[in-house]
Amino acid sequence: MRIPLYIDFSNKKVLVIGGGFVGTSRAKKFLEYGAKVFVLSKEFSEELLDLSRDGKISLIKDDALNLDLLKKIIPDYDLVVVAIADTSINEFIKKISRKYRVLVNLANDAKETEVVVPFEGGYKGIRFAVTTEGKSGVVARKVRDSFQKLLEEDEQTIFFLNAMDHLKKYMKANNVPVNLRMRLYFIISSNEEFRRLIREEKVDEARVLAEKLVKEYVSGKRKIEDEIEF
Repeated sequence: MRIPLYIDFSNKKVLVIGGGFVGTSRAKKFLEYGAKVFVLSKEFSEELLDLSRDGKISLIKDDALNLDLLKKIIPDYDLVVVAIADTSINEFIKKISRKYRVLVNLANDAKETEVVVPFEGGYKGIRFAVTTEGKSGVVARKVRDSFQKLLEEDEQTIFFLNAMDHLKKYMKANNVPVNLRMRLYFIISSNEEFRRLIREEKVDEARVLAEKLVKEYVSGKRKIEDEIEF
């Protein structure tokens, strides 16, 4: 069963098998997030050739079905992407990768892939990813676009995020115990006055109120009711 994660791929080594449309797309995506990308193929798209000339990716000109070569080079990578139509090498790739604890993205078999590359979006500090795990990329893209539109039209959530980010940093800087911090996140975010200030886009005032509430709870001036559950 797959678990959704966000992983920092800065300077991670990624091997993309296939230099066509899909291989180019995957290579560009991992390059965008700071990975060191290598593409194995007999032929390469013009985009890949341009990226190679610019020193942004490395090309390995060889047969993607060269099992001896794959067995030799796969252990050097953090992730292997299979981006060719021929699925005959998939089991071989998975077997070698498991042996050396290398992650595998099968762009040619969404149901059997270990790593899913989702459709993603984000706005002003909020990021999200959507996948149907192989059922329909068209539907996943539609859902992504709907989420994106919703975020861009909901500035109140962004104000809320900024205020809560300030609250988190403030409590950490003032060494508020973690158990108390966890409870105060929910208590303060549910405070009617705090929410009103957010709705009215008075973020600075909301931050001041949050700090005041933290001080009162830490000092004992305000009590956290035992019946409150989180």
